[in-house]
Amino acid sequence: MVPEARRDLILDVTAQLVTTEGVSAVSMERVGREAQISKALVYNYFPSRNLLLQALLMRENRAYQIQQIKAAETATDLETMVRATTRAYLDQVAAKGVLIERLMGEPAIAEAMGEIELIGRQQAIDYLLSRINANKALSEPLARMMVEVGLGITGAGGAYLDRTGCDIDLLEDMVVDMILASLRVTQERQHLWRKGSEST
Repeated sequence: MVPEARRDLILDVTAQLVTTEGVSAVSMERVGREAQISKALVYNYFPSRNLLLQALLMRENRAYQIQQIKAAETATDLETMVRATTRAYLDQVAAKGVLIERLMGEPAIAEAMGEIELIGRQQAIDYLLSRINANKALSEPLARMMVEVGLGITGAGGAYLDRTGCDIDLLEDMVVDMILASLRVTQERQHLWRKGSEST
């Protein structure tokens, strides 16, 4: 087996253990046994359990970011982009919510991922900002605010989906409608907000 495939196998086995039994089920020995390789070989790829779990979380985060960017790039207009990126996020939560939640519940893993996640979030914000504000419909500060609030609405929808297992199609429609309505109101009222900020 080529090294990259073996590394993926180790991460896949770890993901399965975390999803089905929890983070406490992950040991280098158990991962090796489940992957049918030696514990020493697991250590060869990942020098510690925490590094293994961090690598798994990074892989899942990277896959999600790639999915989001692909969804955004295929969109021909703003509504399609909001819908596509929202659906990509909700699909990720539906497929990997338990795994991500359990990994992020480990303080050492979450702490190590905090900075990486912030960088990834900032890249996503910058990308979405460039797409949303391509026609200069909003001032840069208002466009940035809308992107951040939109991500918050989407995140809240994902948390609700993970907690309740609700109808994903209905939730997608609700989240998209909330984001687009907020954007329309912001575009309509921005001149009032600008006047208010200029007079203070």
